[in-house]
Amino acid sequence: MKNVNKYLAALLVLALAAPVFTGCTDDDEYSLSSISAKPSDKFNATIQFVSRLNDGALVTSDADYTALNNYMVNTLKSREEAWLTIFDRSDNTNLSKVMEVSLNTYRWTWFAFNGLTNRTTYKGSTLFFNQPTRLVRATASGKGCYVTGFSPLMEGTRTDKDEAGTVTGTVDIAYNINFRTVRFETNEQIGAFGGENGTMNKLKRENMNMLMIGTVKNDLYGSLESAVKGTDASFNVYNIATGSAYTIFMLAQERFWDFTSVSSTSVGNGIEAYAINVMW
Repeated sequence: MKNVNKYLAALLVLALAAPVFTGCTDDDEYSLSSISAKPSDKFNATIQFVSRLNDGALVTSDADYTALNNYMVNTLKSREEAWLTIFDRSDNTNLSKVMEVSLNTYRWTWFAFNGLTNRTTYKGSTLFFNQPTRLVRATASGKGCYVTGFSPLMEGTRTDKDEAGTVTGTVDIAYNINFRTVRFETNEQIGAFGGENGTMNKLKRENMNMLMIGTVKNDLYGSLESAVKGTDASFNVYNIATGSAYTIFMLAQERFWDFTSVSSTSVGNGIEAYAINVMW
């Protein structure tokens, strides 16, 4: 009798499951294969990247500091515009003056350690952001290269439009994102970044929705593209701006982020500020 009951129970399960298997067709509009997530241009956030895009340090004189301070205090007036500002290669004897910018603009800061040349020579960038953060991590990627990551509060907007495409309103949006920055100077560093056991896979397994903006030597940009696509074809590398020696790039998974546009402002003394617009 017990075996009969088991047999009848099995038949009941199959009967209930039958509509599930027979109710779908190849033309099902809502099949999983037809669902694709991608960024929308109604969302926008701007990241400021300040750099010379050469092999030199950002601040070499008091005049450079004055120009940078004026840009941060007077040009970037809203907190939304300056929720994340990066001073590329702000590593030199005037680092204390760069720190004064945070006091003048009421911003939190962190030094993103990009690389170590020897015991006394290092390279890195200063990150300015609006809200405090509990954790900043550096992950090695080859000799003398470190990917710095943290979770700042992104401040952006959502633009609503009607069916005719007319803007009906703009809504402020803020939430924490997984941001990364790095400086690639050698093929060995890029090789360590890509590949099955490389830094990129390690970071994406922690946070697939990471957004990375950094610099790479001009002649290594193609190698970076190949390394990223060879590791995961769903990740894109964008050429944001190319200078005399380095290129600003953006890296992100195609479902989460997309590059929209970039504009540049001359800060003075050969320093440029790039306003990088992204959507999600």
